[in-house]
Amino acid sequence: MKSIGVIDIAREAGVSTATVSRVLNGSDRVSDRTRAHVLEVIERLGFSPNASASNLRRGRSDAIGIAVASISQPWYVKLIRELRRAVTARGMTTVVYDLEHSSRVLIEHTESARRLRLAGMILATGDRLDAANVNASLHRLAGSMPLVVIGQHLDDATWPTVYFDDVAASEAAADELLERRSRPMLFLGSSARSFLSDQRREGVRRALEARPNLLRDSTFIQLDGPMDFATGYDEVVSRADELRRYGLIFCVNDELALGALRALGELGLRVPEDLMVIGYGDVDMLPYLTPSLSSLSGDVNAIAGDALEAIMVGIAGEPVFDTRVHSRRIVHRESTEDRAARPPATAEGAARG
Repeated sequence: MKSIGVIDIAREAGVSTATVSRVLNGSDRVSDRTRAHVLEVIERLGFSPNASASNLRRGRSDAIGIAVASISQPWYVKLIRELRRAVTARGMTTVVYDLEHSSRVLIEHTESARRLRLAGMILATGDRLDAANVNASLHRLAGSMPLVVIGQHLDDATWPTVYFDDVAASEAAADELLERRSRPMLFLGSSARSFLSDQRREGVRRALEARPNLLRDSTFIQLDGPMDFATGYDEVVSRADELRRYGLIFCVNDELALGALRALGELGLRVPEDLMVIGYGDVDMLPYLTPSLSSLSGDVNAIAGDALEAIMVGIAGEPVFDTRVHSRRIVHRESTEDRAARPPATAEGAARG
């Protein structure tokens, strides 16, 4: 007797396989009415999803690999936490890999995943994946197990990709901030090794191209090493004499922005009065800084949900989507706050507060 699969459930319920997968994964991106209908079909057809048993029959483990660019970066920690929670809820386990921002380590880990015969792999990184040896390693991995990549889409990808439209997000953010303060920008920082920094730089450049005078006087800092707190601090300190000619420091991640914020405080420059600062990623600590740091935020739960959906559908041997693209938004805090637009506090108002 032919076993019932996700495709059968979708056909009977008159919905997509993605909708069935969302119901099975407990996603909140399904209406209550649709969820109830799909669950009724699942019960009527006697469908019992058991990824672990299916994998064991194929000689595979019940573990899903989660490989991230660096486990020291707070955004990836949030992603790992959400993915592990969702995978555990499905009765499976996880193996976490730290890529250390190294293509050599990435290749080693993909080969290790193949040897371990994992059920699937979720790879999340902003580092470039288009080098020939890295690309070949990903294709070998995708040929042996379901693979999902978070962060960037390759033209020859045979695996599903989930990513943020960082070009559009960066352009919109830069445009909004330049409208607020029409002064040159310090962009920190581009990197030949980082796909995401290129995307974010491109968005900022598009906003500046509409303002040729500001583009001419803006500075794009190229980084060859780490993109961390110390680098953000050192780069800003090294430009102490020229900082007052800028209106904004636009950082490609929150770590650089945090270092920049510290440096500006030590140099006696006020944020946002002298310089606005914005980061990227919106990690949890940003509201608790003085001043609190603005950032471009993206829904990590939605990214994790799409990645898990693709992995589970792939494990079931069903068709998987090619790409899912998400948007970002600015979360304004004190570092980009327009204080001139705020009414001054009064003694009476302070007493009431």
